[in-house]
Amino acid sequence: MAAAIGMSLAIIIPSAGCGSFIPQSGPGLQAVRQQASVTDLHPATPTAYALITVDADTLRFLTTPAPEPRFSVAETSHAIHGTIGVGDDLGITIFESGPGGLFITDHPENPSGNSVTLPSQQVDEGGNITIPFGGKIAVVGHTPAAVERAIVQRLGSRALEPQAVVSILARRSGMISVVGDVGGTAHFSLDPGGETMMGAIARAGGPRFPDYETIVSLQRAGTVQRARLSEIVADPGQNLPLEPGDAIYISHDPEFFLAMGATGQTSSLGPLDRRIAFGGEKVTLADALARAGGLEDDRANARALFVYRLTRPGDIQPGIKIPTVYVTDLRDPRGYIYASRFIMHPEDIIFVSNAPSTDLAKFLALVLPAAYTSQGFNAGLR
Repeated sequence: MAAAIGMSLAIIIPSAGCGSFIPQSGPGLQAVRQQASVTDLHPATPTAYALITVDADTLRFLTTPAPEPRFSVAETSHAIHGTIGVGDDLGITIFESGPGGLFITDHPENPSGNSVTLPSQQVDEGGNITIPFGGKIAVVGHTPAAVERAIVQRLGSRALEPQAVVSILARRSGMISVVGDVGGTAHFSLDPGGETMMGAIARAGGPRFPDYETIVSLQRAGTVQRARLSEIVADPGQNLPLEPGDAIYISHDPEFFLAMGATGQTSSLGPLDRRIAFGGEKVTLADALARAGGLEDDRANARALFVYRLTRPGDIQPGIKIPTVYVTDLRDPRGYIYASRFIMHPEDIIFVSNAPSTDLAKFLALVLPAAYTSQGFNAGLR
């Protein structure tokens, strides 16, 4: 019987390579090494992919992930807040130094002078208001104090030492809008003191998600700029002053990595999600592997922990952009130290290869039933 099984195995093994029909979730260590076009740290030319061993020397050359989106501070203008715009409601009061002047009040006998409060006026589409005996006055883009001086100048030759007080009763122009993933939407006008990006988000109830998972989009003058909220928090220069008409949209944009192969997640009884959120601003390979459940003891090849990455320019050598596979040996105690210093990038793929013994077990599970069947078939022929 043993001889028959051995003969059957001898027939089956040459007829098909182990790697060609044994079920696998990905390439093994040897396959990755054999197919790599470059296996040193500094590839000189673009290649299919480079294989780089993660060690102390490698970590010195690796860069941090690509910079998060940031606002272009250079493009930010410094508009004067508190100016009057189209649609604003203005309150105007005119004073004269003595009775019997241009404006007659209900108490003409008042020796201290006259004063009259005009009905509130909404700035028309041409940017003007109308003053009795003064005609139209352009007010858009001017401060209330500037409009007061213009009224006095218009009435100076007709009224008795006129003075004017102008106030903005209701702002309807240049409103700021904050919408998206915030506690509550906000729509407000800028005060003369102005407002910043963080202040506007606070008015809307703050973000609903952590700052490292939140993108702030600023619409201004027909352009859109984006920045991650964590960048705004970390850099006061990114907390831009707002301008009339700005619109802010807050969106949830978490960063992910993928975990494949012989990770501890495969032992879960529930549905698996191999697309795992970073859960922090900076995630190391050790962090990511722990989130994926670590290595599966009875399957994983601890020497073959791979990270697949489309290397950005400058990560390995300036001007070079190639797909890269980083391999970490966790059977070496130093491998865990290297993994704790290896910074993950968004969309990295972690793959843990099967151990050779796992492939052998799969192979035997496939061929032994075939061998016994072959032995029974041969015995039947006899």
